[in-house]
Amino acid sequence: LEIVCKYLKEELDFGYSKIASMLNRDDRTIWTTYQNSVSKRKERLPVKDSKFHIPISILANRKLSVLEAIVSYLKDSFNLRYSEISALLNRDERNIWAIYNRFRKKK
Repeated sequence: LEIVCKYLKEELDFGYSKIASMLNRDDRTIWTTYQNSVSKRKERLPVKDSKFHIPISILANRKLSVLEAIVSYLKDSFNLRYSEISALLNRDERNIWAIYNRFRKKK
């Protein structure tokens, strides 16, 4: 969520209320999350072109965590393997498997 907020605020120049409405979150949550991301990384994010684009609308589902939503979208929409998703998200393959299985149980 921190990376998403930082990207939307710095790269797309969205306000806190717009980000909050897009992500179905409270303005104060977005402000706090953005401040946390800035304290961890003051410089701007390196933005690269990618063949994978994740719609912001999938992150608005509050029944899923942000990571569950992203992993399930990549797995179901692009039919990626766990190892490919783990490389994209810089997470361990076993964590990606666990996150996707948690998503399937919620579904």
